[in-house]
Amino acid sequence: MVVRRILLGLLLVCQAAVARSGDVHEDFTRDLTVIREEAYVMPRAALQRLDALRRGHTGRELGQVLVVTSRAYWWMKDKNRAVDAALGAERLGRELHDDDLLARAMLSHAYALSMFVHDQEAARRLIQGAARLAADSADPYLKTQALVTQGLLAEEDGDTAGGIEFVTRAVDVARAGADPDALQMALREQARLLAIVGKTTEALARTDEMIATARARGIAGQLAHARLSEYGTAARAGNLKRAEAALKAAVDILEQLHARERLAVPLANLAELYMQSRRFGEAERAAVAALRISRAVGDDYGIQLASFELGLTRIYFRNIAEGRSMADKALEALKNDDQYVRMLLNYGHALGQVGFGEAALTIYEKAGSVSLAAWRKEKQLSYEALQRAWDNQKKQSELAALHHESVLKAAELQNARRQRSLWVALCATTCIAVVLIGFLYRRVAKANKSLRQKNDQLFLQSTRDSLTGLFNRHYFYEQVVPHHHRKAGAASERRAGAEGRTGGVFLLMDIDRFKSINDTLGHGAGDVVLKNVAARLAATLREQDVLVRWGGEEFLAYLPGIGTDEARQVCARVLAAVGGAPVALDDRALDVTISIGFCPKSLIPGDVDPDWEQLVHLADLCLYAAKQGGRNRAVGILDAAVLAPHVIAAADADLKRAAADGVLALATVMGPAAPPVRAAA
Repeated sequence: MVVRRILLGLLLVCQAAVARSGDVHEDFTRDLTVIREEAYVMPRAALQRLDALRRGHTGRELGQVLVVTSRAYWWMKDKNRAVDAALGAERLGRELHDDDLLARAMLSHAYALSMFVHDQEAARRLIQGAARLAADSADPYLKTQALVTQGLLAEEDGDTAGGIEFVTRAVDVARAGADPDALQMALREQARLLAIVGKTTEALARTDEMIATARARGIAGQLAHARLSEYGTAARAGNLKRAEAALKAAVDILEQLHARERLAVPLANLAELYMQSRRFGEAERAAVAALRISRAVGDDYGIQLASFELGLTRIYFRNIAEGRSMADKALEALKNDDQYVRMLLNYGHALGQVGFGEAALTIYEKAGSVSLAAWRKEKQLSYEALQRAWDNQKKQSELAALHHESVLKAAELQNARRQRSLWVALCATTCIAVVLIGFLYRRVAKANKSLRQKNDQLFLQSTRDSLTGLFNRHYFYEQVVPHHHRKAGAASERRAGAEGRTGGVFLLMDIDRFKSINDTLGHGAGDVVLKNVAARLAATLREQDVLVRWGGEEFLAYLPGIGTDEARQVCARVLAAVGGAPVALDDRALDVTISIGFCPKSLIPGDVDPDWEQLVHLADLCLYAAKQGGRNRAVGILDAAVLAPHVIAAADADLKRAAADGVLALATVMGPAAPPVRAAA
């Protein structure tokens, strides 16, 4: 009896010990999950909690802590410690033969290599190895993370469609595994990629689900991350009110968490949104706060971004010199940032708003050249992705051919023993060969067709304006200028004569009072006006004329093979087409007119044209004269033969004075119901 009581007591002690052990493990898992989800907004605090959590843990649990530690250092941009922590977790995963831990560590290692070391090939190998291990795992978070990372890799290679396919699979895996944190990660990347390809309604629906999931989890850092993702998606969709609301909510959460290391950039972004709605005082306060916080925490990126936004507020408050100095210095440090082109456009807009038109034009041209270089890089990445797909298909074809060869050799050995079945086996082998060749031929034809379609799609996307459907500046630079503009030299003259490229006129057109339309009726009405005017211009010009959306409400047309008299007739038709009938909006009819500046090229085959930039600039000066003269009219240069360098310089200095002094002659064409020409024009 006594022995039985002793045994029963020992059993109860063992059960209690097991129960306590289970509770400790459960607490560890819960704490590690919360730290992992909040590491993005509070990496320093996360590292302190991770250091406390790793004490007393070894083996697999220590490896899990190291993986999260690597990610926290990744968010802090400390590449050496991020790589060291990931390597330590990898080493433990191999020693313990723990494939799940090894896959997590390899993914963390790949993140650090891709972001900081830019060793994309090594990162690719790690991601592919981790994906193979994760495919056999029962952990939904690991499987989701591997699929999301493969999607990011596909996007990096220029295959955005492939990236969306991977993250969509990741969302399905997270839902099936009922893992809310994995679902949060997958939805975040799916929303971002959908917004990139223009599916903004679906993207915003994903952000709504992210926010609901984060609220249900009750992890403040995760909710802040979801709100920041909502801001990025809404901003890309053009929904500025929702973007501002999301950003304010994220800032409030970050302030409550005292997450100062993550607070500066959202405040700077908030300053940008305030400037877009012309709330310059609020923008200045947000930028000053962002600069103060980023300096306090040593965030170099936040310092530059906040300095740039603060510089723009200085410009809007007419402190031009200080504002330009701050903006130029910040842009020099941010020229490799993904948002560099957008910042250039905001800078140019600010300068244009305060009357520095020439400086704004220079900034816009720089933004165009940077955007063109980025497009060419993206095109090259897409080509490389297609090339890799072709190489993989070629290897598969070679393996099929080797397999076919081995089948033939086996058949020959068998036929040597079985003479009577020689013809039967030979016919069967021939049929198999024909089927394989036909199959391979269809695969190659399909791949070639897909490559042609991709190239056509890339060309269309790169040369067409998404709103109006007209050609854009890229098309003008790469197609119109090389084929229609004569330069000095015998070879250029022979080529121009052979192709009939003599004469031509540049028309630069601007919608009158377009800013007032946007400010009073909204950007939706402005878009309707832009599309309507573009359609009227395209219907009025000839088939061989080139019509380009030059930027904002400006359109550039090149009319090859005509002189000034015909250009004046074209201007009259264009003015009548645009101003002759109102533009129909939802609730009203809006009278819209345009102003035109035109500049001709010489009709004489032997003449050498000035640079096309000078001709377009002269057309711009004439457009300005048309605006000053009362709008709804065209002003242009009568004779291209007088456009010598000294004449161009005189026109550039003061077009009206050059015309008054007889250096060149101007022509004016009035639009329908236009006011009379002012004496000054």
